[in-house]
Amino acid sequence: DFIDINFAFSRAPGEPKRYVQDGIRTRGDDGARLLQDAQTYVYVCGLRGMEEGVAEAFRDVCRLHGLDWDALLPALREQGRYHLETY
Repeated sequence: DFIDINFAFSRAPGEPKRYVQDGIRTRGDDGARLLQDAQTYVYVCGLRGMEEGVAEAFRDVCRLHGLDWDALLPALREQGRYHLETY
């Protein structure tokens, strides 16, 4: 109940490819609600090439729920609630 962890593995043997942005869109209703909760912290880890796709997925989810990702993201970062770790 306290932590909601979602894994996405694009290269798991015998499994269809699943990317972080797929998970963000699939859980869009939950994500939009959680992004508005001051107790929510987002941690995304993976290859640098996924950064744009993740941002677009969050932007799409926000747009569908009447939120502005481009305004929300700086606030999340300033509050220490959004962490994107890529390599």
